[in-house]
Amino acid sequence: MIKKTVYIIFVIIFLSCESKVKYDKPKDLIPKEQMIDLLTDMQLVIGTIGVKNKDLEKDKNYMSLIYKKYNVDSTRFAASNIYYTANISEYENIFEEVEKRLKKLQNKYDNERDSLIKSKKELKKLKSPSKNSKILDTILK
Repeated sequence: MIKKTVYIIFVIIFLSCESKVKYDKPKDLIPKEQMIDLLTDMQLVIGTIGVKNKDLEKDKNYMSLIYKKYNVDSTRFAASNIYYTANISEYENIFEEVEKRLKKLQNKYDNERDSLIKSKKELKKLKSPSKNSKILDTILK
């Protein structure tokens, strides 16, 4: 019974200790749309971990290229990320948009892959000698 009471008190204290810290908006805050673009690219880069690039290099750090693409440095990104993280509903909206974009890209590339596979199969059928083509070759000779 005492353990249960201590546990309940601990849970109540833990839940009541919600952070009320408000972060001031940084003067060089990355705009929401750019943050969405940046985080989308970061997620794509994270997905390449362990995959060799066209130069057969593995585990290359592409984050610096992303920072350069969006003209931000890691400090500015960190400050903006902290600000958006403190505003959880805003951050949730950002990540929902990132997720939508990633799913859209996934669907696009899945469709392209499926189309290539289908084309390859059709090309294979055309190249393979069939009974009718042999007959046609015999007739034409």
